[in-house]
Amino acid sequence: MPEVPPIFHSLEKDEPFSHCITCEKALHELSVPYTVSKVFKGPECVFEYAMCQPCRLEMSQSFSEESRKKIDDFFNQKVNLADRSLAMEGSEHHTDWMKSCLTCGTPANEVRDYSVACMAFSDTLVFDPFPMMVCSPCEQKIQKQLSKETKDQWDKFVANNFEGPPADALDPTRGVPVLV
Repeated sequence: MPEVPPIFHSLEKDEPFSHCITCEKALHELSVPYTVSKVFKGPECVFEYAMCQPCRLEMSQSFSEESRKKIDDFFNQKVNLADRSLAMEGSEHHTDWMKSCLTCGTPANEVRDYSVACMAFSDTLVFDPFPMMVCSPCEQKIQKQLSKETKDQWDKFVANNFEGPPADALDPTRGVPVLV
């Protein structure tokens, strides 16, 4: 299995993420996977974090039931993960998995703003369904369906974990990156 590639390293520290943003536990010491999420505006990463699976589940559960259902419905309508798994079978290069938007299929080279996410265990990249890329237009479609309660939970997460940039660099109309 390949190591976590540099696109999923912390730009702030210029090295792989070392701790969960929420519980602050060392990622390489955990017996569970973690995700790395990053938001890009053009070539610039404006937002990034790593979160262990238990904290990610807790965050997801803090979103309203209505929002969770709408997110699930959106992805279930747009993405056939079984077909994607078959098409990507045997590929262990992250760029293969992120060559197009997960939900609309727009080629990555035609996308300006986007989010990427991966799952890792210690220093090893985990495949299927990650890594993935979602373009900004698809994220905005999901944003329009989220409840105020969910948006408030996201704002609380940002306020508790970031000050100034990168939080200020996020377009307020984009809101919650889809790949949390």
